[in-house]
Amino acid sequence: MYKKKKGFISLFLNNIFFDQPKNQKELLMLIKKSKKNKFINSNTYNIIKGAINIEKQKVKDIMIPRTKIITLKINDSLNVCLKKITNSSHSRFPVINYNNNYISGFLMAKDLLKYINNSKKKFSLKKILRPPVIVPESQSLNRILKEFRLKRNHLAIVVDEFGVITGLITIEDVLEIILKKINKKKLFKKNDS
Repeated sequence: MYKKKKGFISLFLNNIFFDQPKNQKELLMLIKKSKKNKFINSNTYNIIKGAINIEKQKVKDIMIPRTKIITLKINDSLNVCLKKITNSSHSRFPVINYNNNYISGFLMAKDLLKYINNSKKKFSLKKILRPPVIVPESQSLNRILKEFRLKRNHLAIVVDEFGVITGLITIEDVLEIILKKINKKKLFKKNDS
């Protein structure tokens, strides 16, 4: 009699519903066993492991510190904005007020395109800002990732318990934590299962 080999999904579902892992450690062991039995490849294993482990990390663990944030000022001219954008190669910028302690909003570099080579349009940084997103540094990475996805934001200003700006976090920073152990050469290989 021919015995069909069970795939990863059926084994995974079988273990979840009939022999449920009791905690994250057991879940990771199940996933590791699936990798060992070649039901999943090492990239899939690392992605799942990274996704599970992000709930243990906080925003403050991976944020870009305030001293390294490239900002624009609310009264910057179009030329100053363009120079900072081209020098940094970033596409999104926090815009600070006059005293450097308050975020007025975020500028998307693409929002400046309508002002380039159009001397008739009066430039006002205030008018094209997007609302600021503020998160506490104690927030877990899985929660911030969910907020980024639901609200379609890509970056947020990080504040401490007193409301003082301590840094900035981007969706790319969080995804990098999840994907950090992926062998990129294997990821794009055609026959890798």
